[in-house]
Amino acid sequence: MLEVVLSGPHPHKWMEIAVGGYSADVEILDSKMPTKDTVQHLFDIQVKPSLMEDLISQMRRDGDLTRLEVIRSKNGHVYGSAASSRCTVCKEVAKSRCFLTSVSVSSKDRAQWTIFGSDESCRDLMDALERRGIEVEVRLKKELEDNDLLTTRQEQILSIAFARGYFDFPKKKGLQGLATEMGIRASTLDEILRRGQKKVLGEYLSRRALLHRDEV
Repeated sequence: MLEVVLSGPHPHKWMEIAVGGYSADVEILDSKMPTKDTVQHLFDIQVKPSLMEDLISQMRRDGDLTRLEVIRSKNGHVYGSAASSRCTVCKEVAKSRCFLTSVSVSSKDRAQWTIFGSDESCRDLMDALERRGIEVEVRLKKELEDNDLLTTRQEQILSIAFARGYFDFPKKKGLQGLATEMGIRASTLDEILRRGQKKVLGEYLSRRALLHRDEV
């Protein structure tokens, strides 16, 4: 299976406004097609708290959106769901045999699409986009290896540690308490957490470097 990162146009006008007008970072966490004409996105927007309400108001005025639901956080994140019938790239990805893992937008005119799929399914997607007249650039194409992904156990333990406040400052749950709760030794838990954090951080930094390469 391949991991492919594509650079292409913004999926929606509101994303362009968020990035260009509010210096926000936008990430699509998941996408699906509830109907054949509608694409629905789960998103995370990071913006200055003082600009949050104005940005949400701008999004609600976007005629391309048929439905918008948002959750505001105190630290400048806006989480939510947005539905639209006008994202051609989204529709082609959803119809393909590829898996969309994320869409990151922090450039004024480009977005980064990360997909997983076989060589054949990725080629078919590229051909479909070309037939639609959508120009995309392949920024990364590599075979996925086992050490590129979190193991199920690492992901589960990281999720539990996060939920219990292990990564909070100050910590709500210490290493020993967390290990006791999970029924494993503290030294074992420490190693699992370190390996998991290394993979997550490495993946995050590599994607950020790729995303901002043209902005340096």
